Amino acid sequence: MKTLLRSLDGIEFAETAAGVPLVSGTFPEGEHDRVWRALRAEHPRTGLWPVLGWTASTAAEGTYSWCRRHQGPAWLDALCEVDPAERMALLIRSKREWRLGDEDSTDSQMVAWQEETRAEFDPVRVAEAIAPLTDTPPGIRRQTGSYPPTEVLLVPAAAGHEVLALVPGLMAIMNNWNGGPSHPDLHYADHVYVLRHWEKAWGAELYHPGFDNLELAVTRPPRDPLTVATCAVEQLSYCDDLEQILGDVYDVARQQAPADHWSFWWD
Repeated sequence: MKTLLRSLDGIEFAETAAGVPLVSGTFPEGEHDRVWRALRAEHPRTGLWPVLGWTASTAAEGTYSWCRRHQGPAWLDALCEVDPAERMALLIRSKREWRLGDEDSTDSQMVAWQEETRAEFDPVRVAEAIAPLTDTPPGIRRQTGSYPPTEVLLVPAAAGHEVLALVPGLMAIMNNWNGGPSHPDLHYADHVYVLRHWEKAWGAELYHPGFDNLELAVTRPPRDPLTVATCAVEQLSYCDDLEQILGDVYDVARQQAPADHWSFWWD
């Protein structure tokens, strides 16, 4: 079978703690986007999903410090029992609870601030504020733009979200995410659910996962104000550190949601 993998350097093979076979290769700096897209185009034939920035040995090593029950094909099957759209809605609700705090406040300034916050979680009101959208942003490449990767990992997976379940540890458990009573913490499995939801909704595909960051290549980004606003609310609920990179939900809607490349970062 002819594949770009054969032309890469530094070929490595490894196996995760759950027995998932991995292979990786290296390439010259600056070639990462071309390599990823070429290997992604081969995916229907090879069944191997490309992930930038990891070698097989490093990715496999991380799985051995992970709970054996929470990785591999069996865990992926269990995660598929959860509706990813419902989990996304739960993250939004929880983040809204945390942001609003005590909604019984009688302080006029607090009441006004809470009303502004409610507006930021309402896609209809966000859409009204950002319309019309006339320009398509170029997309954010926060990690790969500053630190171009020279490694690519290939994982036997049907889609990018499966990679995060089959090879846990490519992203960290986010200890700095705060939610309300309905979902206080962001669990590692939430990365799988969110990516699965965005794959279906926007064609967002795993590109580069890191310990504290994530990049996605997006094939069907939203473009009309309401769907852009819906996407921006989802993004900021999942990763409110976007406020440090881009700004509030209106900035996320204008600068990232309609783009074909998304970046997330947890400080």
